[in-house]
Amino acid sequence: MNSESSQFADQPTLAKPRSVVFANSKGGVGKSTLALMASLGIATLHPNSRVELIDLDVQKTSSDSLRRFENSRFSVLENEDFFLNSGSPNNGNLINHMGSDFPYSNNQKYIIFDSPAGNEPSRSTFLSHCDAIFVPTSVGDADVFATLHYLNELKTLFSRQKSNIDGPPPPVVLLPNMVDSREEFNELRNHFSSHAVFFGKPLYYAPIFRRAFRSDENDTSVAKLLRQAKPYIDWLTKLIRRADELPQKPKKLFQL
Repeated sequence: MNSESSQFADQPTLAKPRSVVFANSKGGVGKSTLALMASLGIATLHPNSRVELIDLDVQKTSSDSLRRFENSRFSVLENEDFFLNSGSPNNGNLINHMGSDFPYSNNQKYIIFDSPAGNEPSRSTFLSHCDAIFVPTSVGDADVFATLHYLNELKTLFSRQKSNIDGPPPPVVLLPNMVDSREEFNELRNHFSSHAVFFGKPLYYAPIFRRAFRSDENDTSVAKLLRQAKPYIDWLTKLIRRADELPQKPKKLFQL
């Protein structure tokens, strides 16, 4: 079997589009950068897949920047029906879209949501219908405090939505982001040790992440980012593609 055949054989068979969200009520924790890495990672590494990026920030900063990468496998979806007049997500329309029929002949479609800062779970019931929720955080006190609050709000949302979803709530994966050392990674793990969620691999800080959305000649910055972060992107995209294989909700913090 050649390498291309092996790659396609590794493609999971999906009964519906796989939908994941990068979310935290705190800004500046890396949601948009990780959504970029996940979207372009799947589209680049798995050519039999189609990826939609949906930016739920009404300002559309990240989606406008990423539109230049659109092609037959990657699209930035912009639909005013995804928002209420208040600017909050239109949960009903988003849930309908997440379960819609495929517009493609294959069945490998992924929807990546980039959730804006300040958007609490209580206003985002579509979260309960995602296949996985990724919550990035750094080691800063403000980020840790906001993330702890966000996890508690997710727990409340899942409790309220029990009768509206089929099966268990989606897995929640904390993503330690922009950490400087193993000591900082361990510090973050201690902060969240009492929470029954998954704890992902650390993404260590590098200056290239500051230029993730820069539109320079030949998109050199993005190309460098994808090359430098390839091991992490490989891990993250595999986790997204195999999200249904994660164990049921852990009883305590579970290191992936």
